Amino acid sequence: MPDKPADSYPDNPWPLLLVLAAVLVGVGYAGFGHWRRAALMIAGALALGAGLRAVLPPRLAGLLVVRRRWIDVAVMATFGVAIAVVSLVVPPSR
Repeated sequence: MPDKPADSYPDNPWPLLLVLAAVLVGVGYAGFGHWRRAALMIAGALALGAGLRAVLPPRLAGLLVVRRRWIDVAVMATFGVAIAVVSLVVPPSR
């Protein structure tokens, strides 16, 4: 089976850049010592990515398109929920 031509792949960078910007805000929080807020921000960024991938058509989802839609959404949502749960379960330091 021949490969698809490069022109047929989605190349819209904006949804991915939006998600990466939210991750960078989370990393900024972590840099200032707010680890729980940082983890929740990163979890929210993953949830945002999952939501965008779920509702946008592949042409608009752009670089968020990696595999089939359900796989992309399931992986990002699972990691987002896991990071949020871990950040909320870990007790604060004294």
